[in-house]
This record gives sequence, structure tokens and C-alpha cells, in this order.
Amino acid sequence: MVDTNDLKFIEEQLGRKPNDVEIAMFENLWSEHCAYRSSKNLLKMFGRTVKENPDMIVGPGDDAAIIRLDKDICVSMAMESHNHPSYIDPYNGSATGVGGIVRDIISMNSKPIALLDALRFGDIQGKEKDKVKWLVDGVMSGIGDYGNRIGVPTVGGECEFDSSYDYNNLVNVVAIGLVNENEIVQGKAKEEGLSIILVGDTGKDGIGGASFASKDLTSESEGDRPSVQIGDAFKEKKLIDATLEACKTGNVMAMKDLGAAGITSSCSEMCFSGGVGAELHLENVFLREAGMTPYEIMISESQERNLFAVKAGSEEELLAIFEKYELPCAVIGKTTDTKRLIAYHNEKLVVDLPLELLCEAPLYDMPEKEDIKEKPENKEKIESDAKTPNNKEEHNETLKKMLESPNICSKSNIYERYDHEVQVRTVVKPGKDAAVLKVQDIYPMGVALTADCNSTYSKLNAYEAAKTLVCESVRNLATVGARPIGMLDNLNFGNPEKPERYWQLKKSIEGLTDSAEFLNIPVVGGNVSLYNETIIEGKDYPINPTPTISIIGKVKDVELIPNVMIKPKENDVLLLIGETKEEMGGSEYYKVIHNTEDGFIPKVDLKKEMNTYNILVDLIENGLINEAIDLSRGGLAIALSKMTMNTNLGVDIALNSNLSDCVSLYSESSGRILIAVNPEIMEYVISKFSSNEIFATKLGVLTAEKQLKVELNSKEIINISSEDIKESYYNGFPKLMGEL
Repeated sequence: MVDTNDLKFIEEQLGRKPNDVEIAMFENLWSEHCAYRSSKNLLKMFGRTVKENPDMIVGPGDDAAIIRLDKDICVSMAMESHNHPSYIDPYNGSATGVGGIVRDIISMNSKPIALLDALRFGDIQGKEKDKVKWLVDGVMSGIGDYGNRIGVPTVGGECEFDSSYDYNNLVNVVAIGLVNENEIVQGKAKEEGLSIILVGDTGKDGIGGASFASKDLTSESEGDRPSVQIGDAFKEKKLIDATLEACKTGNVMAMKDLGAAGITSSCSEMCFSGGVGAELHLENVFLREAGMTPYEIMISESQERNLFAVKAGSEEELLAIFEKYELPCAVIGKTTDTKRLIAYHNEKLVVDLPLELLCEAPLYDMPEKEDIKEKPENKEKIESDAKTPNNKEEHNETLKKMLESPNICSKSNIYERYDHEVQVRTVVKPGKDAAVLKVQDIYPMGVALTADCNSTYSKLNAYEAAKTLVCESVRNLATVGARPIGMLDNLNFGNPEKPERYWQLKKSIEGLTDSAEFLNIPVVGGNVSLYNETIIEGKDYPINPTPTISIIGKVKDVELIPNVMIKPKENDVLLLIGETKEEMGGSEYYKVIHNTEDGFIPKVDLKKEMNTYNILVDLIENGLINEAIDLSRGGLAIALSKMTMNTNLGVDIALNSNLSDCVSLYSESSGRILIAVNPEIMEYVISKFSSNEIFATKLGVLTAEKQLKVELNSKEIINISSEDIKESYYNGFPKLMGEL
């Protein structure tokens, strides 16, 4: 229901009491999910990143951002969450999350070409492991089935397991598309007299979904299953094709996807942003069930629906297109000069509201309280722990345990459910640091995308974690030769009414902004998902702060991407770019081996990060890098293991360091990349980095013998076969799911 203070304010502004339909509209549009009442003021910080940029065609505020890639070719990009629904009903919740983000892309008249998913689940080895496995299976199936059926490839993503998600899993989805600049359609109806066409039928599923997503879950939340929308991927595919065909007529002046709050949200936003009003006739809406009330029609969140504002006189032509695709469609109203939303049902006035009041909810000024959880680790206790490896055999076993751990093991069991080849654009496939797709067959240019977050870091130090996160995502792009052009954010947090949670949100946004501004990456869109917090028997279970981001990059020539056309080979030299420090706080090694998150998380040097990615991309664009792997979770040991798997060769390296064995192998210091280069250009490559005060250290070589061998200070500490590495890495997840 609408808060008592809000209701009083609404009555004062209207000069009357709102009716039941209007109250429902305010309840949904003024919800945290729609209005960002706790976060909108904080999000203004991102404005610092959006500088004068002639290639930014559509910035923050529309269904999707659009950035020019080359000449008239533009990439559209959007990111959304479907968290609460995916916990209550993982299959339908995740499937409709995919459907919604794809409609955001097509509502700009952009052809969707790729999806990424960023997933969070509870402890798959903990007390809720059976529920976690059920959620994992449902979410994987929902995303895979929906994406495959609409013909949009899911090309990558990331997945993290942590007990903080035991009662609140997260499903964040990224979509990108392609559109010619002169064909872009936006969600702003700027003229009166346009006809409003609703495509798709309206049912009772998803009613109150926006309000449901704006409160904590409880042990009774299973009863909110009717708030979860039901998707139909085949209908979505028809809607995609019909929308793109309709836009070719030149008669579509604006359009919006129907998502949270349904007709209420889409019509209000489309008209308010364009400075017009709307008059609707709800009896014209195609219904799935007879007898639906105006209340239900206005806030239903039934899927696979789009709202179009079209030129008067073009209605028959456009309706014929939608009918050809067997999509229910009707003219349900028109735009007006009133700046009000007026709705009738069988000639009875049921809604009469000023759009400014409906669309501009009062914002909250929330109290905050510092919440940094970093603290020094007990090094003596860790070093004396029986689990600390002290010889080669123990190091080998430790590496295998790390490779099998939930946050490091291969997620091929997830992405192999997805069709990542449909549309025949995918150049770099799932499982690598970033995905890459061809833009057009006649162009060597590609578009790269990645999704990243480390919620453990965010829990320990929200600000520093956010800065580190942006840099890691940029390094992921750099390994495929991509330069960042735009960043999306999905800010998943607990209850903002609790000062510690609000402080985490604020500091995360500050960190993302500071890094993105320094690295010249505009933050062009995203989503805020709050109240990811469950109350069970009076106890709060908040998620870790989870500021997931996706950065989109531009690849000059896909044939120069390391390990695509240019292949690593025996005797290639392995160089470690960047400096390894004793930064073990929140590391996977500490969590997996010693069951602690103590210590201080890695800190970034933004200038060195920028120089590193610029130099690496320059070298890749000149065809000089044979393989490149970012160092993040699991540090050098995991990167070396991936090098053996990616190249199908052995690795033989020798380290010299004052750091301990485990710090040398598993530190997660930022700013590091492992690269393979031809021996004859090694000195040149080293000089490119060292001239910019960036460490570039020769570690060793690739070998024909398929072993990973590591010496530290002339003592062999790891000697393990590539086959054992692969077995641990690829069998880890099936074992966790109980499939092996």
C-alpha cells in the first residue's frame, strides 16, 4: 500500500482522494523499484563520467543507451535485474528477466545480438545447498530456454556463490544490440495527436511486481508467486521481428517496453519525458481473461508487450504488421496536450492524474553509517595452519582444491545450456575474460562485453572494491584488444533504510564513479535493486553489497585478438604485467583454504591501470600478443592454470620473490595480466611497459610438455599435469551440483 505520508501528499496535490486504481498506480510508480527514491540523488554522481562525447547518441534515462561504433553503426546496451522473482520462481523469474532486457533493446529499434548474465547464489556447500542447487538449475534453464528460443546468443557472464545469497539469489542480465543512427527510436512521445498502440495481450500475471520488488523477502514470500510474470519466448521472438518491421515504415515516433507497473509505467514515462499527456480507453486492451478490472489492466506486468506512439493515419498499416505476426494489438488511446494521464473504461473515467506528480516521486534522504569490515589477518595463525601447503605435493593439492572451488571452477555446465553461436557473430566464446562479437561481416571491427563483481571485496570495503571492480573489467576487455566505450551498472544491495546498507550503496557509487571518470568511461545506464534482504524468524539476512557492472568495448580488428587467429606456441615467453603485493584480504585462497576473509583487499593505482590497458591494446592491435589472461580471483596460480588450458601447452616458470609461496601464487593484487609473446619481441614488449613505470617480468615459457611447473627462489613448488588441471577445473561444478 501507499505510505501514509505519501498518501497525504498525493491528496494535497490532487485536492481530492485518489481512487483505488490511482492508488495502485502510485504504489507501483512510487516504489523503490520504479522511482529509485533512495538512490536517485546518489546516481547523479555518475554524471561526472558523461563528458562531451560525439559518439554518445543516447545517454542515461532511456530504455537503453546507444553509442556510435563506426560511421552510422551504433551499439545499444542495457542492464537489468530480476532478483526477487528469480528466488520465488527461478525458471520464470530468470526467463522474464531475459525477455524484459531484450525488449529494452528492441524499443530503441535495435536488433538484439547478445546477452550476458551475472548470477549470484547461496553457499552451494552450505546448509541451504539443496535449495541453492534447485535455484541454480531453475535459473540456468530459464535463461537458456528463453534466450535460445528468441535467437539471441548468451555469450558469457559470471557466477558467484556466497552464503549471503542463501535467501536472495541475484539474476542480472545485460543485452546489446545494433542499430543505424538514423533509424533510432526513443521512448519519448513529443507530439500531441499520436495514436497509442498496445501490442500483446494483458493478463493477471505479475500484478504488483514493482511493489513486490521494493520490499524485503520473508519466510512467507512464497505466497508472492502471482507477482512473478510468466514468459512466452516464441511470442517474444515474434514481437522482436514485428517491432523491427514496424519501425521500417517510419511511422513509429516513440515506443516503450512494458515492464514494471505495465501500462501505468510505460505510458506515463513515454508521455512525461516527451512533454505530452495521454488519453487511454482500457476497454480496447486485449485481455487474456474476461472481466479484468481497470486496476488489473493498468498495473499488470504480463510479458511480451510493447507500447507504440505512431503517426495518426498510419494505424491500419501498423496493425496489419502486428497481426501478420499473430500478435494481439489495438489502438488504446492518443497523446494529448494536457500533460495528464487520463483513462476511461467503458466510458467511465477511472484515472485522471498529472504526469509530473505520477512520475516524480519525492526522494528519500537516508541516514548512513560507515561499515568497513577490513581487519588485519592473523598471519601467524594462517602460516601455522595445517592447511597451509609446505611442499610440492601439498601445493599441487591446494591448486586442485582452488580450481574446484565454486567461484573459480569452470561454469561450462551453465553456459553450455546456452546457444552462443546463433546469429554467427561470436568470435570469443564463453569462458574467457570477455566475449567478442563481429559487428558486420564486411567489417573487421568487433564489440566486446564483460560482466564483473566481487561481493566479498564490497562487503569488506565498498569504496575500494568498486574502484578495483572497474579496473578488473577494463583489464578483461584489454585481454581481447577492446577499448571501453560505455559502462552499465546493476546495484544490488540490502535494505536502504538501514544506515550501514545505505552507506555501502553510496560508497560503491563513489568508487565506480571515481574509477570510471579517471579512465574516461561514461556510465550510460543501469539498474538499482534494493531490499535484497530476507527476514526469517526476526533475523535479517542481507546480501553482500553487489555492484555488478558491465563494460562494453570496441575491438579494432577481431582477427588480431590473442588466441583467435594469432595462436600461442611452444617457446613463447610468459610475461607478468604488474606488481604482486601482499594483498590477501577477501581472496579466494583465504576463503577456500583457511575459511577467513580477514586482511586488506587490493588497492588500485588508476594511472598504472590506464597505462597498462592502453599499452596492451596497442600491442594487440599490432598483432604482437599471442595470449593474454587477466589476474583476479585466485591470482597467478589460476592464471597459469588457464594458460595451460587455453594454449593446450605446458607452462614452465621461475619466480624470484621475497613474498611467501602462497602470497606469490594466490595474491589478487590489481593491475596484473599474464601474456604470451614471441621470444624475439620480448625485450620490446617489456620496454613498452617499463617506460611507463609498469612492471613487466619474464616468468618462463610455454612448453610442449603438458605440465605446469613453478619454481620459487630456485625451489620447485608446483609440478602438475595439464590433464589434472583440466579435470579439477571442469569437474568442479558438476561435483558441486551432485552430477559427478
